[in-house]
Amino acid sequence: LPPSSSLDPLKSLPRSRNGIDVESDVYKMLQDYEKPISEPKQSGSFRYLQGMLEAGENGEKLDKLSNPRNIKPPVSKLGGTMSGLQMLPECTRCGNGIVGTIVKARDKLYHPECFMCDDCGLNLKQRGYFFIEEQLYCETHAKERVKPPEGYDVVAVYPNAKVELV
Repeated sequence: LPPSSSLDPLKSLPRSRNGIDVESDVYKMLQDYEKPISEPKQSGSFRYLQGMLEAGENGEKLDKLSNPRNIKPPVSKLGGTMSGLQMLPECTRCGNGIVGTIVKARDKLYHPECFMCDDCGLNLKQRGYFFIEEQLYCETHAKERVKPPEGYDVVAVYPNAKVELV
């Protein structure tokens, strides 16, 4: 009998000098990594922001910010000649446009990091907050500003709290 190389199936595969199966789908995929099958998926927010960065004030592309893939911003449903930054909701505290998470309190909009006590700077997200004369305060500083009538104490009452009248 001639020496049987058919007993070892790995010996019959086409290989390069260093033992790599050059006909393998994985090998071919790694060799063709520069040619993606499809464009990477991007969120609508990312495309919108990228489009705003690419658009100049006159709607022209800025040379140093342009991307070779030429992603276009979505068409605004608001219409008008406003620039992209003017269409963003504006933070009541800092005045800058808000992208992402918005904190809304008494029809005022804030960045999460701008939603803080006007006295101590304590972030009021996930805490009780109080408006006194259009200023935002934590419970401690709100109590300092409120002067109850003689003989009464200041008590914070939260929504859905059970209150017993005595």
